[in-house]
Amino acid sequence: MAAPEHDPELFDEPMRTERRRRPVSRVAIAALVVGLIVFAACMVWWRQPFREQLPAGEAHGLDVTAGQCFWSPTGTGEVDVLLTPCTERHTAEAFAVLPLAEGSMPDVGVSYQPILDRCQAAARPIPGVRVQVMTPISVSGIGGKPRAVCYYRFAVEMTAPAR
Repeated sequence: MAAPEHDPELFDEPMRTERRRRPVSRVAIAALVVGLIVFAACMVWWRQPFREQLPAGEAHGLDVTAGQCFWSPTGTGEVDVLLTPCTERHTAEAFAVLPLAEGSMPDVGVSYQPILDRCQAAARPIPGVRVQVMTPISVSGIGGKPRAVCYYRFAVEMTAPAR
């Protein structure tokens, strides 16, 4: 048995006419447009580093560059610091930024000491000054900056750079 032949006059034209009669839902179009805008905004937000904006004069510790002075952080790891000109009172000065390997950081006790050793090797010996380091918790989540910041921590407030 053969399939019935398709007669365009009997089927196609009535379907085209029916489609033309259906109104376009403005709510559906609005929902589509809003959905696309929200999706685009989420994609832009997702690509931004997961760091909030800090007040003027503050910086994320891992964003500090060599030669910048600041008030020494109270902890280690990913901390925020208060920047200050090296000619004003400060308790710390960054002297090196060390690149780190990509990937997750191992246990803090395991990774901290080798990085601190690298900082101490890069430091000038200054009497009464401690060499310290700010390290990331994970190099995958720091906005493409797998690095550690080496700094001098002064026992007293300084008003001049250590350099």
